[in-house]
Amino acid sequence: MTWISRLCETYDNCSANVLNAGTEKDLLPIGHTTQYAQIEIVLDADGNFLSARVLDNDKGQGENEAVTIIPCNEDSANRSGKKIAPHPLFDKLEYIAGDYPTCVLSKECRFSDYAKQLQKWCESPYSHEMIRAIFSYVSKKTVMADLIRAQVLPTDASGTILEKWAGDPEQKPEIFKHTGIPADAFVRFCVEIRGMPDSRVWMNEEVRERFIAYYMHAFPNTGTCYVTGQTDVPVSRKSAGKIRNAGDRAKIISSNDGTGFTFRGRFVSPDQAVTLSYEASQKSINTLKWLVAKQGYRNGDQVIVAWGTRNEPLPPVLGDGVDLWGEQLLEPDASADTREEFASRLNKAIAGYSAELGDSSSVVVLGLDSTNGLQGRLSLTFYRELTGSEFMRRILRWHTTCAWYPLYRYCQGSDEKGRSIRFRGAPSPVDIAVAAYGPNLNDKLKKAVVERLLPCIVDGKPLPRDLVEAASMRASRPFAMEKWEFNRTLGVACALTRKYYNDKMNDRRSLEEYEEVWSVELDPMKTDRSYLFGRLLAYARKVEEYSLYLGGTDARQTNAERFMLQFRKRPDRTWDQLYQKLLPYMSRFRTKGPEFFGNRCEAGMNSVMDALQSSGGFTGEPLGPTYLLGYQSQMNQFEAEYQMVKAKKAESVKSDGVLEP
Repeated sequence: MTWISRLCETYDNCSANVLNAGTEKDLLPIGHTTQYAQIEIVLDADGNFLSARVLDNDKGQGENEAVTIIPCNEDSANRSGKKIAPHPLFDKLEYIAGDYPTCVLSKECRFSDYAKQLQKWCESPYSHEMIRAIFSYVSKKTVMADLIRAQVLPTDASGTILEKWAGDPEQKPEIFKHTGIPADAFVRFCVEIRGMPDSRVWMNEEVRERFIAYYMHAFPNTGTCYVTGQTDVPVSRKSAGKIRNAGDRAKIISSNDGTGFTFRGRFVSPDQAVTLSYEASQKSINTLKWLVAKQGYRNGDQVIVAWGTRNEPLPPVLGDGVDLWGEQLLEPDASADTREEFASRLNKAIAGYSAELGDSSSVVVLGLDSTNGLQGRLSLTFYRELTGSEFMRRILRWHTTCAWYPLYRYCQGSDEKGRSIRFRGAPSPVDIAVAAYGPNLNDKLKKAVVERLLPCIVDGKPLPRDLVEAASMRASRPFAMEKWEFNRTLGVACALTRKYYNDKMNDRRSLEEYEEVWSVELDPMKTDRSYLFGRLLAYARKVEEYSLYLGGTDARQTNAERFMLQFRKRPDRTWDQLYQKLLPYMSRFRTKGPEFFGNRCEAGMNSVMDALQSSGGFTGEPLGPTYLLGYQSQMNQFEAEYQMVKAKKAESVKSDGVLEP
């Protein structure tokens, strides 16, 4: 029940948002839901028809005017199929139009149920003049005739509503652009009353409050709420749906023991298990809908959402480093992003969020999923409740210990695909899933990876070793990927490998006591066998790349990249093959001086070879994932040296008074 209590608490803390609710992403009042309306009818204060129009439900880039917040009861919010359950105020034509049978021959008219229900509201102490105007109008049973006369509903020669348009597409009536069957259109009302500046009934705060009071007063069932502890309050037996989207019928709270005997045996009735007040049920579900729409992560049927109970801004739990501090804060020159600069930026980002949070703040992380799509039961797959400060410490730990450089992502820019940017930070769980299993992994596998990584982020648990191995194995196959995909996979694999082995050495130490055994920067003193072999492979790649560059040859995949997987499995034998292929390149360098880049590469390569042979590590035993750290760190070092030389040349040209073109 804790998660329901926290959702109710969030609702109460954010109740100001309810007052302005007007779109599907707003926090809804209790007893209300959202619906896409296709027709809007305007009435005067006496319930006389003034006008009608078709609503534009094209979402586009602007606000969707068709989204309407409507009053609902338990039955109407859960209706489906042929079940007759009218909404209290706005509904489909088959409910609100008393003359429906005269224009639609293929459907049943449900006006009497709607009219009886609306009449009870009008006759109660909780009525409102707008509601009485609507009841007065629908009681005349002229809705269909008025809409036909206003040219909103098209008819054939006999006066029957057209079910489909078979004419010229250019002359298609407006209603067909927004609903496939005009007779199924949903209708909302405006009532123009002198002294009321806004005629939109669905946006009238007093109407909302009157309905809530009316419905709670007339509620059929009362009992004890296990969440609030209140007694003799309206209790709910039917939970609302539409949690993940407008078509979601899966229920997170349900009791089905009347048919099928699904849960028979433990209790005689559902109330013996638990009872939940209608108010608590509505507050919790409406808050969850709001949070999912506003800040939830979605992957198929899976939803994960984190929130502060006072609606404090939170860092994205499943985001990467760019999501944490924003794409606009990235350095223009990615190579200038040193460890110190990264730590400073990360701490500033965390401090910005922490300013809104504290020990008294409560943060909840909740995961939802279903096995039957948008039907059946909605399961709670993950739940954690933390203080604000503890939550921020765990996010900081993840983004610090899982950071690597360079990582890649596409951001808005240059073309329809966006621009690829390099950054230093932690990868997102989705990037990890793609790195481990390839870009064509299915939603089921992606969901499984995200679920397994969530405790690593929120609880600080160790990374699953099989994920680390899978990512490092894919990163050892550059010949099977395009260059951009290999670079992206390599960065993620290095991030996972570094975190996995550092965490193993540090066990459960706090971040302040955390010892970085494996760093992002090159460690020339590292004697780990796999790390040294990785450096050796980087030297082999750079020697060949540099020789091809000097020869003006088009860039192609080097032998080091082509033999990478084989090198991991049998490093000694593969290195002998690679070295023989490097000899012609290195012989060209030897005509130059010792400071020539190619000769410096050969000297560095020989130094690594000596370290391997002196330690007895030059064997055929397969390499561990840490060889990727040595490989990528050495490649980063080459890039840093190149940028340094480039900067010196630019400075020299500038001091000579020569402007670059």
